[in-house]
Amino acid sequence: MTAFLDRFEAAFDRLNLVIAALVAVSIGLFTLLVPLDLFLRKLGWGNLPWLNEGAEYALYIGVFLSSAWVLSKGAHVRVDIIIAALPDKAAKGLERALDLAGAVLCGLLCYFGLTGAIGEFIAETLPDKDLRIPNWYMLAVFAISFALLAVEFLLRYRRAGRESGAKVISDAGF
Repeated sequence: MTAFLDRFEAAFDRLNLVIAALVAVSIGLFTLLVPLDLFLRKLGWGNLPWLNEGAEYALYIGVFLSSAWVLSKGAHVRVDIIIAALPDKAAKGLERALDLAGAVLCGLLCYFGLTGAIGEFIAETLPDKDLRIPNWYMLAVFAISFALLAVEFLLRYRRAGRESGAKVISDAGF
C-alpha cells in the first residue's frame, strides 16, 4: 500500500506542477495580450473585446486550480506562531489535526461545488457577459480545486506522520 501511495503522491505532484505551469503560461499570455490590445487600439486596427473577461476567467480558474500546488509548497497564508511554540510532538499532532480538518472542509466545499454545478447545468444558466461560458463550468472548477486541495491535505497528513519530529516549513522562499 505504501508503494501505491508513493506513486500516487508523485503523480499528484506532477499533475499540480503541470497545472501551475499552465497557469503561469496563461498569466504570461495575458501580459502580452494586454499591451497588444492597447497597441491595436492606438493604431485604430480594432481591439480584443474578449480580453478583460478572458483574463477574469483565466485568473479565477488559475487561482482555484493552482491552490493545491501552492499548499504543497507551503506558500499559502498561515500563521505558525502556535505550532512554532509547541514541542515537536505536539506541533506534529496539531499539524496533522489541522490537515485532517482542512481535508474535511475541502471535501464539503467540493460537494457543495458539485451540487451547484449540477444545478447550473440543469438550469443551463449563462452569465450576463460578452464571453458567455456556462456557469456550471466555473462551479466545476471550484469543485475540482477543492477536491485537489482535499487530496493535498491528506497527503500533508501522511507526510507529517512520516517526518521525524521536523516541523513542516515552506520551500517557497517566504
